[in-house]
Amino acid sequence: MATHKKTEKRRSEIVEAAVSHLVAYGFQQSGLRAIAKSVGISDRMIMYYFETKEDLISAALELIGESLANGMDAAVPQDNMTAGQLLHALSKALQTEEVRSIMQLWFEIIGLAMRGEEPYRQTAALLLSRSEEQIRTKLRSNQKHKAREVLAALEGGVMIELLLD
Repeated sequence: MATHKKTEKRRSEIVEAAVSHLVAYGFQQSGLRAIAKSVGISDRMIMYYFETKEDLISAALELIGESLANGMDAAVPQDNMTAGQLLHALSKALQTEEVRSIMQLWFEIIGLAMRGEEPYRQTAALLLSRSEEQIRTKLRSNQKHKAREVLAALEGGVMIELLLD
């Protein structure tokens, strides 16, 4: 049982290091060897913990999604907001450099997903669905139907800021 806990702990450490690498360098410079080097192990050792690079990437994307969801909850702890209030609060929360780096990676994921590449397509759809639902929970009951509109406006605004900076 202790070996299983050690394995899970090491897997988590690898995923966290992979997330840091991906946020810093994006997918263009994130081959298995580059990720392994940033983790401090060999690419073969990564394959001991993950069957494929896609499994590692999926785990990293899941962790990124959890981080963004937790950030949304921290930035907007209250419920019962109008769509405009929520959009304003979330836009303000996305102004940090760390979140902007994650959003740059998110847009790269979206691009890969739009080309139909896996695991990006499936993961992006899941994360978008979760984000829309999370936004829905923050909105007033008569505004819940605007969750997708808030999400689209939020991401569109961030994309424009990143492109024009």
